[in-house]
Amino acid sequence: MARLNGQYAHWHNLVYSAAWLTGGLDLAALRTAWRVLSLRHDVMRRAYLSPDEACTYEEPLTEVDFHTADTDAEALETMRVALVGSAFRLDAVGLSRIVVVQRDERRHLFGIALDHNITDLTSWNLLVAELGELYGRALAGESIAAEFGRADSYQEFASLLRREFAGSWGEKCRAFWLSYAERWEASSPAFSVVGTTEGEPSLRTVRHALPKDAHHRVGELARRARATPFVVVTSAVLAGLQEVTSASTVEVGVAHHGRVLPHTARTLGQFVQAVPMRLDGRPGGPLETVRHVFAQSLDAFEYAPPFSVLGQYGDQDPTSVSDGSGVLMSLDQTGEGFHGSPLAGTRAESVALEAPAGHGLVEPLVLAWYLDGAAPELAVRYDENAIPTAAVESLIDAAAGFALSDAR
Repeated sequence: MARLNGQYAHWHNLVYSAAWLTGGLDLAALRTAWRVLSLRHDVMRRAYLSPDEACTYEEPLTEVDFHTADTDAEALETMRVALVGSAFRLDAVGLSRIVVVQRDERRHLFGIALDHNITDLTSWNLLVAELGELYGRALAGESIAAEFGRADSYQEFASLLRREFAGSWGEKCRAFWLSYAERWEASSPAFSVVGTTEGEPSLRTVRHALPKDAHHRVGELARRARATPFVVVTSAVLAGLQEVTSASTVEVGVAHHGRVLPHTARTLGQFVQAVPMRLDGRPGGPLETVRHVFAQSLDAFEYAPPFSVLGQYGDQDPTSVSDGSGVLMSLDQTGEGFHGSPLAGTRAESVALEAPAGHGLVEPLVLAWYLDGAAPELAVRYDENAIPTAAVESLIDAAAGFALSDAR
């Protein structure tokens, strides 16, 4: 709604990635693969006429945008302008772009950009994998032109969700979130360490190494509490926030996958929703805290509707966690990109491109736990203009100490 009214920076909704591809690239096969992918997934042909009305076109809205360049610098500038140089408009045709800049026969700059309204991280990874699969088949001479009717419809999912929300399920959702907010007489407890600053945010990322057995230790605490590792690290952040801010009630925003129906597993679209998790008071040690947060999470995720819709129906938004004062958290979630080589016969090297208004939503504090790799870590991105570095370091120490506790 804010974007359609011109009150929100469109560039902040760009989800994109670019890479140098070394090796042979068949432009005709790529164009065929992109067309089939766009025909297969209705969300790739989507536009928004109003906050309540979407339009899905029959034909693909974009095709491969091809350029040539004499130098790497020229190729990078061409890609930047073509891929992220202009923002998507919700009410215009096309919320996706695919760009190729050729340096020579064996070297190309390749990029994809999508509007966040039609994709989440799961959808991005599905799209890249499917494009690679279709490209490989087209490259091998297979006829894939007629294979566009196989994916489930995002439009049908969105319509079903809206219908269900207008009925008894929606009433339960609204009742839960209104009571959830009223319990503490506040819609969204702010991170009290955040200050108010003028000008652009100054973002900094701190990476805190965790012990090699961090995954096992988090899993053990989850097992003893009869909860999940995700709830353990969420509880750790909440307990850390209490320690750093000395506040009784604290809140962290977490992502709910939103793919609540089995047939949506491979459907492209925006399914993820932000869910606020709170901790009020001090239930006890790590075990008691994890059990408390886990019990709360069962209801919070069960009644996780699209919050913008909730606001329209309830005349208020009791769940606004992205209002500039929130703290966000994720577990083992990497950003959009091309993992390995997206197209057969090529080797990929990632390239960083800056959009004119920055990349992604700017939140004061974002914590990401990476436990699955060989070098576990807690990565924290924060706005230095709004949050003292000392407070971030204290939060990291407190959260890591909680998550790796033996709970004895």
